[in-house]
Amino acid sequence: MRIVVTGGSGFVGSHLVDLLLDQGKEVVVVDVLSNHSNTDIVNKKVTHFFSDISDPDVLKKIIKKDDRVIHLAAQSHVDVSFSKPHQTILSNVLATENVMRACKENEAEKILIMSTDEVYGSKDKVLDFNLLDPTNPYSASKAAGDMIVNAYKHMYPDMHVNTLRSNNIAGPRQFIRNIIPRFSCLALMGKKMTIHGNGSSERRYLWVKDAVTALSMILEKGINGKIYHTSHHNKYTNLEIAEKIGSYLDLEDFIEFLPDRVFNDTTYPFFKDMDIEADTGWKVTKELDNYLPETIEWYRKNLDIYKGFIK
Repeated sequence: MRIVVTGGSGFVGSHLVDLLLDQGKEVVVVDVLSNHSNTDIVNKKVTHFFSDISDPDVLKKIIKKDDRVIHLAAQSHVDVSFSKPHQTILSNVLATENVMRACKENEAEKILIMSTDEVYGSKDKVLDFNLLDPTNPYSASKAAGDMIVNAYKHMYPDMHVNTLRSNNIAGPRQFIRNIIPRFSCLALMGKKMTIHGNGSSERRYLWVKDAVTALSMILEKGINGKIYHTSHHNKYTNLEIAEKIGSYLDLEDFIEFLPDRVFNDTTYPFFKDMDIEADTGWKVTKELDNYLPETIEWYRKNLDIYKGFIK
């Protein structure tokens, strides 16, 4: 049995591949290797296809009968989706349909789709998990991808499909478009941390190793057809994140406020009653304060990789 991971050289994907290899799994990575990929993955004991899954023919040649497929590949940043909505739709909608079709035609054993809590829109609590209310091109494209998956589940109930919708994920190796790595690198370079608006927007952060453990456990124990959620009960404003990093690095006068996004979600939900705990036994193991120092130190050690991306 092979496990095919799309986007396996990305932030979450590279940590997932590490976990799967530690478990003794045979891993196939499909990744176009963008400029923010973790290229050391090519030196690991995986089969690597340097391919763009927006091409409908790529996955048909890679996925085999009885493979397990974890679809992580995506354009995952909101700011990029504002400036390049067409690219975002290609990456997140068309590619997801390509995954589902290839899995059906080649008889994959299981499919696990990585989605996001952002499909529910800017709210602290979800009352109806069937009601999606995305507010930007990124979350809209992920919601559209989820609807493609839902259609396949109805058309082909014999396909074993699960979806994971998660809060923000954080930790080492994340590209600097995201707030924690960006603030860390800016601070380490002696630059001010730039915050959209007044910094009051809130986010919840899940440790990346907790996130990939959830993916692994759903792949093994997930009940067919279920949509699972991973969440952290604590939430932090963007300003609080900047202050935590500034405090750790003992900085003064380190924040600059910028005009807000076209639309900026104020918060995302906490999923209190999560089926993933009952079905797989998964639980959160780390708080942000436990892994933020090691994350900042990772960026200190690897700062030269990211300097060219800081403007």
